[in-house]
Amino acid sequence: MTITFSYPREFDALSLDPPHFRSSLLAWDADGTRIACARTDKSIKVARFDPIRQKFDDSVVITAAHESPVAVLIWDPRTNARLTSISTDSTFKVWEIKTKAHKLVRSFKLPNTAPTLAKYSLDGRYLAIADKEATLLLLDSSTLQLNTAISLKMSSRIGDIDWHTDSKTLLCGLADGSLQLYRVRNNNGLHAIELIQSLHLADSPIVSIKYIADRNQILAAALDGQLPVVDAQLLICTKSLYNLDDAPVCIDILTPAVAIGYQNNNARIFDMDSEEEVHEVKNSKGDGALARFHPQSREVLAYIDGSGKATVMVAKKRTGPARAQPRPVSSRGRGPGLSGSSGPSRTVRSDRFERPNAKRPKY
Repeated sequence: MTITFSYPREFDALSLDPPHFRSSLLAWDADGTRIACARTDKSIKVARFDPIRQKFDDSVVITAAHESPVAVLIWDPRTNARLTSISTDSTFKVWEIKTKAHKLVRSFKLPNTAPTLAKYSLDGRYLAIADKEATLLLLDSSTLQLNTAISLKMSSRIGDIDWHTDSKTLLCGLADGSLQLYRVRNNNGLHAIELIQSLHLADSPIVSIKYIADRNQILAAALDGQLPVVDAQLLICTKSLYNLDDAPVCIDILTPAVAIGYQNNNARIFDMDSEEEVHEVKNSKGDGALARFHPQSREVLAYIDGSGKATVMVAKKRTGPARAQPRPVSSRGRGPGLSGSSGPSRTVRSDRFERPNAKRPKY
C-alpha cells in the first residue's frame, strides 16, 4: 500500500547536549517553542527551538535541579513558561522558565514511591502521577495540595498514562496487558475518580499508550510488539498492528505518522494508514530509547541518540534557487512495516504473530 504522506529523504541531527553531557528525558512544550531535557548529572536544560533556522536559542541550564536523578519531565499545557520535574526520591518541583533565566516556583515531597510517569490533562486542570508500586496519584494542578489528592492502588504496575481531550478521562496501560479508563468527577470542589472500563489488549505489558484526538482512537504498544487500536467511543479493539523486530519502548503520534522507539533498535517512523515504514532514525539505538514528534511537525523528531545525547532530527536544508518539495516515499526498498488485522470485534485479545522470514534491510 502506498504511503499516505510525503516525507523528506534526508535529515540533519541537532544536538542539545555538549559532548560530555548525557540526557535521559525529553519534553516539548505545548506548541513546540521550547524543548527541555533532563540530564544524568541531575541538571535540566531548556532551549528555544527555531524550526526555520534549525537551531537552539536562549538556553537555560538548571544545575543541580534535584538531589536524585530526574524521573519525570513535563510542561504545564496552560503556559509555555512552567516546567514540572519529579525526581526518583519523589521530590516535585515547578520551574518558571524565562529568557535565559529560571525560577523555582514550588517544591514538595510526593507520597509516591519512586515516581515513573506523570501527565497533565489537556486543559491543565489535573495532574496524574504513577509510581513503581502501581499507585496512581491525582492532583488538582491549580492548588497542588496533597490533602485533596486522590490516591488509587492499581491491580498491576502502570506502563503509561494519557488523557482524553475532554480532560476528564484518564487512560492507563498496565503491565498485565490491560487498558483501563477512569473518569474524574468534580462535585462542588470535591474530586473523585472511578473506573469506567477495562479492556484486555495483550498478553504482555502495555508500555506506551496514546489517545488520537482527530480519530477518537487509542493506540497502545505492548512489549511483545503488538499495537492494538481501540475505538474510544465503542471501547472495542478494531485493529491490531504488529511489529516484531524488537520490543517497543515508546510510541508517539502525529497522524498519520507513528514514531516507535525500541529496546535494541533504531527508532522508526511508520504510516499508520498504509502500515508502511517511512523512515529509520539513524543512531537512535541506545539505553534511553525515546522519540517525540514536534507538536506541529512530523518532520521534526526529538530523541536520545546512541551516545545518550538529546537530539532533534530536522529535514536537511536544501541549497539553490528553489527548494524541491519532498516526494511521496515509496514503500519499495523499505523494510517490512507494520502488519495488521482489522475489523471490529468484542474480543480484544490479539492473535500471536510469527516473525516474517525475510530480514529487514539495513539502512
